[in-house]
Amino acid sequence: MLSAAGIGRAAYDPETISMLTTVLERAVAALPHQDRTEERRTRLATSILSAAARGERDPLLLYATALGGGPWEPAIGEGPASQPIRSKYRRRSRIA
Repeated sequence: MLSAAGIGRAAYDPETISMLTTVLERAVAALPHQDRTEERRTRLATSILSAAARGERDPLLLYATALGGGPWEPAIGEGPASQPIRSKYRRRSRIA
């Protein structure tokens, strides 16, 4: 796991910062209201930033990493408040 100092040294362009912010907002929105604490928000942000510092840029994978499973699992709470993030980094099959 990366240290907080390692996360602090990462630099991101404005588009990436916007995407990371959106991922965090949607991950927080997926939590039950009683779990939307500042401590939980900080843990989600740390998880997202750690994955981003390792090079992950797929919003769906960042979201799943933050929530510690997959998107919209029943144990996490209700579904997201908005539509799922569509990844522009989606892997395409090479089979025609």
